[in-house]
Amino acid sequence: MFEPNSYLTTLFYHLRQAGFNLSIKEYFSVKDAIKGGWGTKNQEDLKKLLRLLWCNSWEQQQHLSLIFDRIFESEKTQETTPNPSTKNQKNLNYEQLESDSSTPISPTTKFQSSSTEITKPTTEKLSPLPITNIQPIREHENDAEFYTYYPISRRFMVYSWRYLRRPIADGLRDVLDIKMTVEQATKQGFFLQPVYRRREKNHAHLLIFVDQEGSMTPFHHFSQDLVETAKYESSIETVDVAYFHNLPAKYIYQDPFLTDKISLETVLNKCDSETRILIISDAGAARGYRQRTRVSGTTEVIWEIQQHTNLVAWLNPVPKMRWNNTTASIISHLIPMFPMDQEGLRQAILTLQR
Repeated sequence: MFEPNSYLTTLFYHLRQAGFNLSIKEYFSVKDAIKGGWGTKNQEDLKKLLRLLWCNSWEQQQHLSLIFDRIFESEKTQETTPNPSTKNQKNLNYEQLESDSSTPISPTTKFQSSSTEITKPTTEKLSPLPITNIQPIREHENDAEFYTYYPISRRFMVYSWRYLRRPIADGLRDVLDIKMTVEQATKQGFFLQPVYRRREKNHAHLLIFVDQEGSMTPFHHFSQDLVETAKYESSIETVDVAYFHNLPAKYIYQDPFLTDKISLETVLNKCDSETRILIISDAGAARGYRQRTRVSGTTEVIWEIQQHTNLVAWLNPVPKMRWNNTTASIISHLIPMFPMDQEGLRQAILTLQR
């Protein structure tokens, strides 16, 4: 079965060295396309996908095809090139021993014969070495940390969402209430029937604002895991997700590609005082910026959110030590902000649950 992911990193590095203007954003766009079933049939299918997403001109497409074919040809030659057999090596050694033993050695000429034996292989008994194809230089093969480093694991995310609850007893009346059963039997003087109460359901409403593109591109997988675990692997009844770029403005988006526009007012009108709002953004800390316009714009959005609910928390994927002298340090005084690690997620959920 063809596995495009095994070649993607090598192709990415080779194309960057060849002058292609590729960033981590383009790399993850191909990863997402492969996850969706594109470029997985064969080599030509993968080449078409890369030419579509990574090339901006006909010359770049031709250049990509050359590098692509060269890498796959080197892979084929590595698989088909046989190693020299040990049998041939043994025969060569045996023939050399026979040729050496055929020359007589006398005690008087021991020193002279030894000197001739040393120079003999370099002049007369030269044997051709087995020819092997040149092995291509494979760079950046050990990328285990690149794929496995996560500040928060999915398992911990699923575990943490269990503490975000708004229990309301409006389910089926099938839970035995031992305390009420004992009290009723005590009042009546005898036990007639058990008392049941309604089953509790988690009616929590979570609204997640996710910063997309720009400096947040390296953290897309982390924010995507938070959204997926909250929507599909938790007991939270309603999970809504909205996307924005840099700061939530008058209009935000309903998809991670920032194409489906919706007004911020429409989204906030669905919230009540029990709605929990989680904002995921670097707040300018990734690039070390402090911008007055970003502070004022974020302050206005926070004020609008707090007109509907005060259960608001902010997760920042940048470590806390890098918040100093940035917009994040100012915003952290306006709203509870936590780093995106295990302790930070735990504290954010406790803030939303208060």
